[in-house]
Amino acid sequence: MWNREQKNIWQEIKDTWNKQPQSEKINIQVSQLISEFKGKVSQFEKDSINSDIATLKENWAKTKRNKVSLFEKNSIKKDINRISELIKKVIDKFK
Repeated sequence: MWNREQKNIWQEIKDTWNKQPQSEKINIQVSQLISEFKGKVSQFEKDSINSDIATLKENWAKTKRNKVSLFEKNSIKKDINRISELIKKVIDKFK
């Protein structure tokens, strides 16, 4: 779904993020929050979430995939391109 230009833009975002002085500290804090969250989730909740995700994926494959119109696909692609361009402009300001 993503073209090469979009992949390059997201790679630039990652590279710019990683070059920021606070990025390592933020990454560590986010990692700690994720670990804390995972520690508070019961096995029942994990199993329920995994079951829900599997059901959603299965139903999506059966019903929605073939029902998305060309207009919707083009609209989504256009929006992704706009967002990518905006992000690229923001990154250029960081440089």
